[in-house]
Amino acid sequence: MKTLVIGAGALGNAIGACLIKSGHNVDFLATPATKAAIDADGVHMSGLFGNINIEAATVTAYGDFADLPSDTYDFVLICVKTLSNQQIADSLASRRDILKDNGKIVIMQNGLGNDSPYRQYFPEQQIYSARIITGFKRNAPNRSEITVHTSPLLLGSLFGCDVKELEPLAAAINDAGLPCLTSDEISKVLWAKMLYSCTLNPLGAILQVNYGKLGDNPYTVAIMDKLIDEIYAVMKAGGQSTFWDTPEQYRCAFYGKALPDTYHHRSSTLQDIEKRRKTEIDTLTGYILSEAAAYQIPVPYNEMLYRMIKAIEADF
Repeated sequence: MKTLVIGAGALGNAIGACLIKSGHNVDFLATPATKAAIDADGVHMSGLFGNINIEAATVTAYGDFADLPSDTYDFVLICVKTLSNQQIADSLASRRDILKDNGKIVIMQNGLGNDSPYRQYFPEQQIYSARIITGFKRNAPNRSEITVHTSPLLLGSLFGCDVKELEPLAAAINDAGLPCLTSDEISKVLWAKMLYSCTLNPLGAILQVNYGKLGDNPYTVAIMDKLIDEIYAVMKAGGQSTFWDTPEQYRCAFYGKALPDTYHHRSSTLQDIEKRRKTEIDTLTGYILSEAAAYQIPVPYNEMLYRMIKAIEADF
């Protein structure tokens, strides 16, 4: 199995290191600084699931789509920030020859709607999605640390395609020590992640606190309860569902397990703001707002947090 990881950030480094440890061939498409770090020092993962150290001699990093080899990749993993999706989709379409005939694209990103740019060029049976509810921290351009974890990575299709196509990829990641499975219910899984992320990410970023602090404070708990209610209203209006039928059922799971398991995590939104980078808020809360507008569902709490994040970004 040959895999291309597009985006050698905190997630991409870790996934690539796991695949290489399991004996698979992995190339990275990276920024110049990250490519230089990989070329000099390989790829490294540390944290909750142990250490993986891949020497530079066993991994190749490319800096441009034009340099990628043809007819090579069984899987292309999209690990870039969602802001880059249209550009990556355009570039990948111009080099679709890098994929083998049955090659698959796996979108490993936050939020919903990330498949849209890729569906402009590739058939639905070629596009898969991942749910990741593990916390990754990038300590250096080629070094990732797993800081929190509450549930396995899940891989699946939003379009009813056979998830057996993803089993070699899931098994390779899992065998390296990072729990990973396939799922026939990836839509429900991704909506569960949306509930989690949209409740925690923007609020934690605005207040500059970890997830646990939000659960400890009755005022932020009250806000999160309202966010959950609004997201459920939007989800139901669109005919979507997840694993809990009501907001009350979800809150029991959220406050009882998901939030405590990731107590110390600082959201990717907060990490981006601290680095004065644009966030992925448009595929998180922004997606909720777009769906709410389509179904004329009021979502004032989500709208306020979205506008506050955008106001912060306006100074970058």
